[in-house]
Amino acid sequence: MSEGVIFSDESGWDNENRYGAICTISGSRINLLELHKELELLIKSYNRNEIGFKKVKGGSSLNLAKDFINLGIKYIIHKKIKAHILVWDKQDKRHNIQNRCDIENLKRMYYKILKEVQNDWNYINNWSFYPDELTSVDWENDIVKYIKNTKYFNDSELFNTVSNFEFPTYKKTEERSSKVMYNIQLADLFAGIIRASRDKSKEFSQLLKSKSNNLYLFEEEKLILSKNLIPKLDLLHYFKTRCSENSLGINFSKNNYFDTFNKRNNIIIWHYYPKSELDVAPVRKKKLQ
Repeated sequence: MSEGVIFSDESGWDNENRYGAICTISGSRINLLELHKELELLIKSYNRNEIGFKKVKGGSSLNLAKDFINLGIKYIIHKKIKAHILVWDKQDKRHNIQNRCDIENLKRMYYKILKEVQNDWNYINNWSFYPDELTSVDWENDIVKYIKNTKYFNDSELFNTVSNFEFPTYKKTEERSSKVMYNIQLADLFAGIIRASRDKSKEFSQLLKSKSNNLYLFEEEKLILSKNLIPKLDLLHYFKTRCSENSLGINFSKNNYFDTFNKRNNIIIWHYYPKSELDVAPVRKKKLQ
């Protein structure tokens, strides 16, 4: 019986950001352990213990992030892992409501992405799930049990369920610190890159235009960029270049953000859109007086 592992991290899910994102890195236990060890060697070669999208500030942090992404892409190409990235817009019809509860909505989004992971690894029957530490979520009770209980009601409109879907067994669900779980750091980078392609779409579009036309960066529109943003856009460009070189089907030009249109290349980007009038984000419960 096959055994799989899922690592995950999220970016921008709270009310301070327009876009939220979740990335899962999944595959067999043996392949995820191998990836963990290679990422560990990489990060120690830079005399660091952690890298994430927010920590990319140029110099060695940018080079380390590129090396992480390159190794992740290598594993994707060789079909050792799958990367699923889900992005949602908190100004769409689902989310633009009064008293929206972002933490409860995050749980729903985790439901959606984990279900897709399970469906795409349909020959794996046993899973362990290692999300990054987030004290606001009780992963076992809020996510895993919630998923198992969905078979008791009709959620075909609300959750767009797969026909006759049966959730596999979870033998372990445990929060882990990204500082010691390097696969979570890789998930953080992927989530940050895809979310930034929407949040900073205009800036990245200008970067691509300037490079293709051999113009001085942002000469035409005189966009003012912070020193903190420039290396992150550089990382987006590196990601796009490496994906193009390896024919991974990552598209930016159609929607002006990173997207994929099939699952065959093992990196799946899903920009969530409301399915119906019933598909509404959860709201905060009123406190009893």
